[in-house]
Amino acid sequence: MSSTSSACAQEAPNLRGTPESPLTSTETRPQACERCWKRKQKCDRRLPACTSCSGLGAECIPRNQDFNTVSELSHTSVIGYVSSLKRRIANLEEQSLHRKRSRTHSGRAESCHGSSPMDDSLTIPRDAISITSSRALDTVNINRHGTEDSSVRATMGAIGFLSRNAMAEPRDNSDDLPRKFSLAEVISGALAIDGRDPSAAMPAPQTPDMNSRLSSESQDLTLEHVRKFLEWPIIMPYIDKDIYLRQCEDVMACRTDCHAAQSPPPLHVFNLHMACAIGISLSPTSTHLSFLNASLHSAALGELPSILRTESTLEHIHCMIMLTIYSLYNSSGGSAWHLLGLAMKTCISLDLHREPDVNSSIGLPEADRRRWLFWAVYSFDRMLSLVMDRPLSIQDDYISVQLPAEDDGLSITTETPHQISQIIRYLVLYSQLVSSIRSGRREDILLTYSNIVHWRDLPPNVDRQSPSAPHLLYLFEQLSCRALIHLASLTPQTIVRNEFWLGNNQDLETDTINTSYQFINRSYDLFIKGSFVCSFIDAYDIFQAAVAFACLTRRRSQNDFAARRLAEVTEVISKASTLVTIAASRFPALAAFQQVLLSLSTRSMETDETTSNTVSWNHFPDIIPRRSQRLIRFAFT
Repeated sequence: MSSTSSACAQEAPNLRGTPESPLTSTETRPQACERCWKRKQKCDRRLPACTSCSGLGAECIPRNQDFNTVSELSHTSVIGYVSSLKRRIANLEEQSLHRKRSRTHSGRAESCHGSSPMDDSLTIPRDAISITSSRALDTVNINRHGTEDSSVRATMGAIGFLSRNAMAEPRDNSDDLPRKFSLAEVISGALAIDGRDPSAAMPAPQTPDMNSRLSSESQDLTLEHVRKFLEWPIIMPYIDKDIYLRQCEDVMACRTDCHAAQSPPPLHVFNLHMACAIGISLSPTSTHLSFLNASLHSAALGELPSILRTESTLEHIHCMIMLTIYSLYNSSGGSAWHLLGLAMKTCISLDLHREPDVNSSIGLPEADRRRWLFWAVYSFDRMLSLVMDRPLSIQDDYISVQLPAEDDGLSITTETPHQISQIIRYLVLYSQLVSSIRSGRREDILLTYSNIVHWRDLPPNVDRQSPSAPHLLYLFEQLSCRALIHLASLTPQTIVRNEFWLGNNQDLETDTINTSYQFINRSYDLFIKGSFVCSFIDAYDIFQAAVAFACLTRRRSQNDFAARRLAEVTEVISKASTLVTIAASRFPALAAFQQVLLSLSTRSMETDETTSNTVSWNHFPDIIPRRSQRLIRFAFT
C-alpha cells in the first residue's frame, strides 16, 4: 500500500510536466486568445489551444498583454500613464478650439461657398477624433521604462472617461445655435435663394465675389446713378433726399482721401453701393454695367453684418427694403418674396403696424419715420401678393397705424413737397383698395370696381416737368390695369347690382379690355424709344394683361369674332411676347410666359370648326398665376 502511494507520488510530477490534450486539460490562460478577442466571442481559455481554435484547426495565439504580472505595476508607471492621458486630452481640446476659431473666422464664406479642401485637410472631424481616441486607448501605452502598462482598471477607466467626454455637449460650441438664428444669418439665407424663378425657392448658384469699391467709375457718374435712384422718392417716403446725397458724397470723399481721419459708417457705405446698383438697374442705357452692378451689390452685402450689429432695427428694415428693390430687377439679388416677408415680420415685431402710444417718449419725427417705414413695406407686400397670387403678410384688421399728418408727414426736401406727399398717399390708398380685393367677398366686386374707378379718375397733380413724371403716369396706368384684371378674373356669372355702383360686370370686362390694350401699347412704345426697363413684376403685369385681353375679347365675341378683333388679339400677344422676352433674359423662369402666349395666339386664330387638340389647358407651369389659368380655361374650354 505504501509502495503504491509512493509510486503515485513519483508519477505526479511527471504528469504535471506533460501537457494534456485540449479535451482533458484543465489549465487555462488568464485571458482570451488573440483570435477570440478580435472576433468578440467567448473563449474557454484552455491550454494549449481553446475549444474554438481547436475545432477550426486554427493556431491559438495568446494576446500580447499579460495580466498575470499586475503585481509588477509600480506607482511610477501608473503616474506616467495618467500623464499621457492628460496630454492626449489637452491635444484634443486644442484641436477642437482651433477648429472652432477657423469656423468663426470663415463665417459667411463657409455658409455661401462651403468649406475648402484646405480647411478639410487641416481640421479633424469630431467623429474622427473620437474614433482615434478609442483606437489609441485600445493599444498598449509604453511607459518611460519601456515596459507595457497592463492595468485593466486603469485602461477601462480611461476609456469610459473619454467616451463620456466625447458624448457630452461641447461647451465651446454653445453659441453656435443663437448665431445660426440671428438676423444676419436669416437675411443671408434669403439672399442665397435663386432669384431667377420668383415663384420658387431654390439655392442660388455660386457667383464670383468681385467686391468692387467704385474704383472703375468717376464720382460724377456714380452720383448720376444715385440720382436716378432718388427720382423715385415715392417708393421710400422716409428718405431725406438731400441728406442721402450728402452721405454718398462723404463716403466717396473718404475713399479718395487716403489720409481720412476715420472710415465712413457702414450704413452710409451700404446706402451708396445699393443706390448706385439700383440706379444702374433702373437705367435702360446701363446694361453694359451689369458686372459692376453685381459687384456693387456684393460690396453692400459685405457691410450688412456690421450694420446689423451697430445700427437700430429701423435701419435693418431700410436695408431689407433696398435689397428687395434690387431683387425686383436682378436675379442675383435673392428672393424678393422672402426678403419682404422678413421685413414685414420685423415691422410687426416692433409694433410698427400699431399707432404709437401717446405717452411714449418717441418724438414726432421718429414716430413719422416709423409710420412711413411700415407703409412702404405694406405697399410692397400688397404689390407682390396681388401680382404673384401669394397670401398677404398681414391683414388690414390688425393694422391701426395712421398715415402721418399732411403738414409734417414727410421730411423729403423737394420743390413741391405737397405734390410728393399727395402722390405717396395716393399709392398707399391704392394698396389698401387692392388689399380689400384679396380679402373681400365675390358679391362686393362691383363695389370694389366703383372704388377703383374713383381712384383712377381722381389722380394727384403731377409736375409734368419733373424727371419722374413719365414714370408716374405709366405707373398709374399699370396699377389700374392690375386691379381691373384681378376683378375681372373673379367676376361671378350673376351679380345683384346696386344703384350706387358705377357699372355692371359687362362694364368691368369692357374697361379691363381697354385698359389692358392701352397698357401693353404704352409699354411697347417705351421699348421702341429705348426707355423700357422691366422688372419681373412688370413681366407679370404684361403677361396677365395680354391673357385678359385675349380671353375677355373672345368671351365677349363668341358669336361674331370679327377679323378686326382677331388682329388686335394677335397684335397684343406679339407685343407682350417681345416685352416678356426682355424680362426672361434676366429671369429665365419667365420663359413659361412666352410658351403660354404662343399657345394662346394659336388658339385665338382657330375657330370652332378648325379647333385642334395640339394645345391643352389642363396643366400649366407653376409660375402661371391662378387667375390667368381661370380666364384661359373659361374662354377656351
